[in-house]
Amino acid sequence: MAQILGTNQKVEIDFSNAGTTWESLICLRNSSVDTSTDVTSEQTNCGVLSAVGEPSMALNFDAICETAPNTIAPNLQVSYKKILDASVNKTLIRVRVSSPVQTGSSMGLFYHHEFSGYVTSLTFNQASGEFINFSGTIQSTGSLDIIA
Repeated sequence: MAQILGTNQKVEIDFSNAGTTWESLICLRNSSVDTSTDVTSEQTNCGVLSAVGEPSMALNFDAICETAPNTIAPNLQVSYKKILDASVNKTLIRVRVSSPVQTGSSMGLFYHHEFSGYVTSLTFNQASGEFINFSGTIQSTGSLDIIA
């Protein structure tokens, strides 16, 4: 049995929304992908009837600000300023979080989350004696891709 270390996980963003130029969110402290589906329930004389809506995903992240992210392909990196620009300009971006384990594992270990979305929250944090950091959420819109 083997586990996947969080330090091996990359969060990648394509600011063109084309899925062709991925930039890794650098100095990532933690992240999560939340998948949810709205459910509408109604009480009837036949019992409770429920209808399930379309699923959505949200990427929540927390990272340290990096003053000099790599801007040379193929190891592009992104930090606060570029995400701030996408937030303020309401830019549709593409997000990808995939399993860092690709060899020597069963298919049950592979996972893939990919979607287009908008930066719906972004918080800039600074405290004396600590690194400046930022946290935020990218909320999906449209279809979700879970097949690598």
